[in-house]
Amino acid sequence: MSEIACTATMSAEAIELNLDGNDISISLEGDIDFTNLVKHLTSLIERKSGIEMTWTERDEPTDKENVAKGVIDEILESFNQVIEEQFEEEDEEGEENDAPLFSRQR
Repeated sequence: MSEIACTATMSAEAIELNLDGNDISISLEGDIDFTNLVKHLTSLIERKSGIEMTWTERDEPTDKENVAKGVIDEILESFNQVIEEQFEEEDEEGEENDAPLFSRQR
């Protein structure tokens, strides 16, 4: 299973993600909204691939930036876990279904 690349750059105002060639901006002003990230991840489920994250951080990130980064990491970790479990189960079911319905006994 191939991985989907995601890069993230932190600034004082926002975290800019490039996920599979699509730019997603998560503003750090006021309440942090991760909805656009989650919506995009939902559209990637059918690819059956995990996300490989690369971060570019500021020298002295704020507590809010660190919390947002941690939440994004948790979201992606959960996404990868679900992809792995879901499609591993499908692969196992596929192998079971490949077995003949009736096997000859001698």
